[in-house]
Amino acid sequence: MSKKIPVVLIIVLLCAAAAAGIWLTAGSKEPVAARTVTAQPAAAPGVYTYNANITSDNMQNCISPMALELKKVYVDVGSTVKKGDLLYLLDDSDVAAAMSQAQAGIQLAQVNLERAELAADTTAQIASKSAFDAAEAAYNEAKANLDRISALQPLGGISQSDYEKARIAVVNAEGQYNQAKNNIDTMGQQSSQNVRAAQAQLTQARANYDAVQVNESKRRVTARFDGMVADIWAHENNDIGAGQKIMDIVDYDSLILEITVDQFEINRFRISEKIPVYINALDMTVNGTVTKISNQAIRTGEVSSFAVTIGLDRNPALKIGLSAEVRKNVQDN
Repeated sequence: MSKKIPVVLIIVLLCAAAAAGIWLTAGSKEPVAARTVTAQPAAAPGVYTYNANITSDNMQNCISPMALELKKVYVDVGSTVKKGDLLYLLDDSDVAAAMSQAQAGIQLAQVNLERAELAADTTAQIASKSAFDAAEAAYNEAKANLDRISALQPLGGISQSDYEKARIAVVNAEGQYNQAKNNIDTMGQQSSQNVRAAQAQLTQARANYDAVQVNESKRRVTARFDGMVADIWAHENNDIGAGQKIMDIVDYDSLILEITVDQFEINRFRISEKIPVYINALDMTVNGTVTKISNQAIRTGEVSSFAVTIGLDRNPALKIGLSAEVRKNVQDN
């Protein structure tokens, strides 16, 4: 028991000291020091990022219009071509025959038209006109004779029989005149119809020829612009199906980037605006220029966005398909 007394006494003294400290602090009138926080600098302005892959504004994707044999390829991958250069030839054996037939059709139609136009001035047409002129003259003379007889009859110098003969002569002359007029009108109408039919035949023959030429152009394919052969997908003397790819021609001087911009951000872009474009794989930045801003929104659910085309400055390191990045600061207008 004597050893436990000092321990209890020590605990009591410590508690008393702690209570005294709390009382003194509570009673003190000195203010407690406030904690201060140093202000941090504002974050950097936000940046909009747009990603896309490089493509070309001029690309010629050549495909077969029908199932044909690829007879000849005139270029290789990497070949530089000029506008109008022959790229390849598909089987055109049937085109040659169709071309000859179309040319013959034009020649025949031209001959028929010349004949139809000439028929309007043929001997038959001239004879018909002469017959009409004679009938008209006879009719006019008969009417004049009837007028003279009608004037003399009241004077007693003309018998009723002579008057009837003159009247019947007018009726007969009028009938012959009308028949001649009808003949010449009918012949004129027929001639006009023949000419129109021949003209229509010639127009159709020329349309057939143009269609054959279009078909031939699909067999003898040329470059639509200056560029380079990027890929060749088919081989000579092989049969290819309709719609099968044959080769791709790319204009590497017209590389572009087409990004999609939200409707609330589209006003930050301007036509002819200069924009740096970062090429991820090459770790390099090239210059770009906004060349087109679509007026038609792209709808994805409730979200509307617009296509913005950026033309890239010529750079031999750039390739079709490379991923690129465009950045726009929030503060940019």
